[in-house]
Amino acid sequence: MFMQISPFSRSHPAPLVAALLVTLSGFLSGAGWPQYAQASQAAEEIPMLVLSGTLEAGSAVLLHVKGAPEGSRLKGKLNGHAFPFDDQGRALIALDMRTKPGNIPLRVTVTTPNGAKHRLAKTVSVKKREYKVERIDGLPKKKVSLNKEDLARAKKETASIRATYKLKGGHAAYGNGFQMPVEGRISGVFGSQRILNGKPRSPHSGVDIAAPKGTPIMTIAPGRVVLAGKDYFFTGNTIVIDHGDGVSSLYSHLNAIHVSEGNWAPEGTLIGEIGMTGRATGPHLHWGVRVRGARVDPLMLPGIRNRR
Repeated sequence: MFMQISPFSRSHPAPLVAALLVTLSGFLSGAGWPQYAQASQAAEEIPMLVLSGTLEAGSAVLLHVKGAPEGSRLKGKLNGHAFPFDDQGRALIALDMRTKPGNIPLRVTVTTPNGAKHRLAKTVSVKKREYKVERIDGLPKKKVSLNKEDLARAKKETASIRATYKLKGGHAAYGNGFQMPVEGRISGVFGSQRILNGKPRSPHSGVDIAAPKGTPIMTIAPGRVVLAGKDYFFTGNTIVIDHGDGVSSLYSHLNAIHVSEGNWAPEGTLIGEIGMTGRATGPHLHWGVRVRGARVDPLMLPGIRNRR
């Protein structure tokens, strides 16, 4: 059956052709049926994993699931260990300083509000990281070879610090990255093998920043003060701040503490001052970071590694 063309169309074909071309152009450009086109595009978008940087031993990166529909549920695992996401769909993931070289699986499951599941995967290739050897001499003998009483005291204080590394949940406050707590000379590097007065000790799990006594120290990200310890044997005046989801920062050898346990400290809050309390040979800040137990180089945190 053929469509009948009106006499107007036969005698004046140009207007009809022009109209058809305009309509076809609108459909091709997406102008025609805009709601349908947008819905189709949204339905076709597939979530993908985006990392803020290269993940290596002793580092942390922000993971964002791009394209996940609003209201989606996110679950992730790195090398078989689960990690949480914040309410913005971001997660801080990390590898411990002693992670062995090899390929590590990163898996994320996205469950959309309509029940559809997307299983995303990425392989993280980890290379061997070399660490320096640092010799520190001139420490008081009693600070290196402890007597029975000092050893018992040090163990108790160390246990109180380590207990904060096991905290979970809380308000995730690391999504915008981190900032330096103080500016100064890096006097002790992360991961170095420490030899104190000629005796090998555990690897250095933080960074030392030398600065004049009394220099202000700021928190590196919002968080809650979960430890404000006074005059610890090794770390002197010590602060630990919980940034949520098992992410914490440690500040030690302080001359003074300006916060109390339980305080909420917004980013940039003055928390203490540079000092040399505890086992120290000069005024400096020992600054450490843990991400769900993983020892992380503070200078390899998102927001800091790109600014140094």
